[in-house]
Amino acid sequence: MTGYKLSLALVLLAVVPALHACGGKNVPSGSGGKPATVIADSEPDPLKGLKLYLGYCFVCHGQKGDGKGPYAPMLSADPADFTDSTHFKARTDGELYNFISKGGIAHGKSMHMKPFGFQMTPDQIQNTIAYIRVLNRHERISRDKESDFNGEEIYRNSCVMCHGEKGNGDGRISKMLGLEVRPISPESLSQHSGAKLYNIIQDGIPSDTTGLGRFMPAWGSSLSEKEIIDVISYISSF
Repeated sequence: MTGYKLSLALVLLAVVPALHACGGKNVPSGSGGKPATVIADSEPDPLKGLKLYLGYCFVCHGQKGDGKGPYAPMLSADPADFTDSTHFKARTDGELYNFISKGGIAHGKSMHMKPFGFQMTPDQIQNTIAYIRVLNRHERISRDKESDFNGEEIYRNSCVMCHGEKGNGDGRISKMLGLEVRPISPESLSQHSGAKLYNIIQDGIPSDTTGLGRFMPAWGSSLSEKEIIDVISYISSF
């Protein structure tokens, strides 16, 4: 490879990940280093954001968003408290987007806040921010209709981050944080009745529980009865 081609290749390798991390749809930053404005493909949906929050953020920030997730005691810095409305009122959606996308170190904050721009799409980050705003306002999500997703799609959108593609406990979040997640296997599923599995998904497992289960959040506020049953049907195929 010639020197010119090698230089060009190195430039492309540097630029492409950066564009991906920023979503590829940001309006360039204005003067004064202000965060870029993010353009979503659709109106942000806080219910979709809740599902993503439980998959990506719950383990550190907690079910209530108060920064008291089951993994929080293991961190050297306290996770952000999303219920602190005074603090987050002064933060724009663009600032939150950049923080989630680029991570804590890029903003002089905790190394534990990983850059999710390589894990989440721009719309997913926007939906997550929409749910964080619900937490900021101390509101609750209203679910007035069924989603169009089947069990496999729900699993891949919300559960795969911890449980992994095949339920082996090797999802992105479990790897990123070094979590031990209980594998989903015919043997482990056979230990519970259908009703017990339903209750585990709906109500979660208390974070003060010892063992692997403490990282399991309650999905009852984000998944309908039918959706939970569909997920159980899908994981039973593993």
